[in-house]
Amino acid sequence: MQRSHIVMILFLVLAAMITFDLIVALRTGRARGRGGTITRKGQPRRFWRYVYSSYVMLLLCAGAILWALISPDSF
Repeated sequence: MQRSHIVMILFLVLAAMITFDLIVALRTGRARGRGGTITRKGQPRRFWRYVYSSYVMLLLCAGAILWALISPDSF
């Protein structure tokens, strides 16, 4: 049971970091990419792919937290 709490805390911290980064990216129109800064006007496809992938990661974190709540013995 103790291990599932650690997993939930790690996923909550990861989700908080992703959320903060997503908020900054949407407000400023700039995101950090592997090859440098991605801008909404300069590289719109890469920017929106970054935004959508952040949403997917948030959903995966939520799924992992839900899984840890429903079945804590599996961790």
